[in-house]
Amino acid sequence: MFIASSEYIAKKADSTILAIKINIGTPEPDPVSNGADYRCKIEISELSFREYSYGVDAVQSLCLAVQCLRYVIEPLTLQGWKFYFPQDLEHELDLMSILFPVHT
Repeated sequence: MFIASSEYIAKKADSTILAIKINIGTPEPDPVSNGADYRCKIEISELSFREYSYGVDAVQSLCLAVQCLRYVIEPLTLQGWKFYFPQDLEHELDLMSILFPVHT
């Protein structure tokens, strides 16, 4: 079960367009640790990305799941990918700033 999902249109540097959906799962006890730790699934099927983030509790596993997105999205941005909301392909999104605002 996913706790949060967002949809975007990604335009690769070669102009290929790809609809992507970012899914973050509900934190759950980690079965490997017999429930001592928690895990949270991160999934972007269109990029063949499916991983878990792990934490000492549910909140930490969720926070780390969001941080994990940085390691997926940032390299794409550096490679020239551009992101848009599906309903507005005329205005490019600064997805890194949206997902990871800088605090001053």
